[in-house]
Amino acid sequence: MSDEHARSAGDPVGPPGLSLRSLDHDRRYVLGFPLHVAITLCADRPLACILRLPRPSWAGNAGAIGIRLARAGTGEEVARTEPSPVVLPEHGTPVFRLCPGECRRMLIDVSSYLPAGLDPGRYTLAIVYVGPPDRAESAPVPIELAAPSPEEQRELGRLAPEAARVGSWGRWTSLPPEDSGAELTGRVEPDDPLRFDRILRYLMYGPQPLGDVDPAILDVLRGVYEPEAHALRAEIYAARGDTARFAEAAASIRAAYPGLDWWIERIEAGQSEIGFVRACRANPCGG
Repeated sequence: MSDEHARSAGDPVGPPGLSLRSLDHDRRYVLGFPLHVAITLCADRPLACILRLPRPSWAGNAGAIGIRLARAGTGEEVARTEPSPVVLPEHGTPVFRLCPGECRRMLIDVSSYLPAGLDPGRYTLAIVYVGPPDRAESAPVPIELAAPSPEEQRELGRLAPEAARVGSWGRWTSLPPEDSGAELTGRVEPDDPLRFDRILRYLMYGPQPLGDVDPAILDVLRGVYEPEAHALRAEIYAARGDTARFAEAAASIRAAYPGLDWWIERIEAGQSEIGFVRACRANPCGG
């Protein structure tokens, strides 16, 4: 048996690597708006622990994400970006670890990687993740990139300049509204290309306490957003102090979406990002 065969069969010699276990996506996206997909990363050995991995999220990709976009049918590549992560936690780079047996699901936005003037149509999309020195790439998945409707185009004209000023839709989502109530509403349509971002903004900056938010606003988060919708419901139950519903939601998430166990652990530890933003609003956090 060759050394290469022995290693691929599970030889523990040498450092563990990464496996991009799944790429979840919606069938259709609207050009100009976020293009959210979810990647699930695992170590390629069940007992391995990998430290200091760059942590992409809906808020930003930490330099760790690249894409391959090609036209369906012809295979013509129209976009290729390479990740360039710099893992410096002391400089504020978000990082995470994969503990033995653990996988991690991360919702990311790759719309900023699309070339300007891209034609509507059917494409295949592959995602590349790099956590130095390891690299993982998904198989390509089919997506449709649709032209915005007249109403969506008007909304792009209204909001895109602000998103461009802060650099991305993720940063726009994290941006406190200038008027504490004017831009925020709990009413979001199921086909709104910004539904996830609008709801997150409402949960972070809305006028009512988080525990008073009706979890039904999350019902529009279907498709690729459905696992995150369950975690956001758990956030609301925790904010209410409803320990029974939170425990039920946590158990359900851990069973159905183990890649989101990290999110539940943060809520349980009082380290929820939404809770942090809410706390900073009430008592401004230091620089």
